Amino acid sequence: MDPRHAPAAMREAYRRYALDRPDLCGILLPGLLPHDACDAASRRPGRVKVLFVAESPPWTAGRREVAEPADCRSPGYPYFWNDRYDAPCRPDAAPLSRGLAENLFSLLGLDGNSRRENLDIFAAKGLFLVDTVRCVFRKNRKPVIPADLIRMSARKTLAPELAALAPEFVVALGNTALAGLRHIEPYASVLSGAGTITGLSREAIFEESRLLCLPYPGGRNRRYLDVIESGFELLRDLTG
Repeated sequence: MDPRHAPAAMREAYRRYALDRPDLCGILLPGLLPHDACDAASRRPGRVKVLFVAESPPWTAGRREVAEPADCRSPGYPYFWNDRYDAPCRPDAAPLSRGLAENLFSLLGLDGNSRRENLDIFAAKGLFLVDTVRCVFRKNRKPVIPADLIRMSARKTLAPELAALAPEFVVALGNTALAGLRHIEPYASVLSGAGTITGLSREAIFEESRLLCLPYPGGRNRRYLDVIESGFELLRDLTG
């Protein structure tokens, strides 16, 4: 394993960043990496066919802010890799009206009876998900993730992770993921001059770099549902 890909190295990268940003005290939690607290690596496929790149982990479990690793395993914490969380059953829910995990599972056509079952199916298909910003950033206190934090995360944590996973295809979910990938080759070159996630040449970028750029699959982007569904139709074809 590339030592930069190890959780301890990632925490150290965020600790160093936090030392230079005292204004983010209580907002950025450099030692809290839900991806590792939830042991996502244990579900990593031997061959990653599609890697989803999301934004950053949730900052609350219900109405309570998460503050330590044990909180990330709480049944109320909706983080993608938390297999103890099960969203309430809502068979008539509107498209994109649930959390990231449930929206992804629905778009991919996964039909497990629980979060845990769907994560098993997800991994069995050669799928994996990582965050652009690996640690918790409390967006309830500061809504916008700083550009320099995205840049540092891309170079210090996301880039070595991409190198270690060597996915066949990468899917950027939203503008934060897109911003991170702009700092990592070979994606930086192909994204040079590209607009926002909704204004770029999606097909040309995919053909050139096997990078699929999609609006974040959440309720605020329901107006882009056709674009999102079209992208996931392609992914279903790729993963069988």
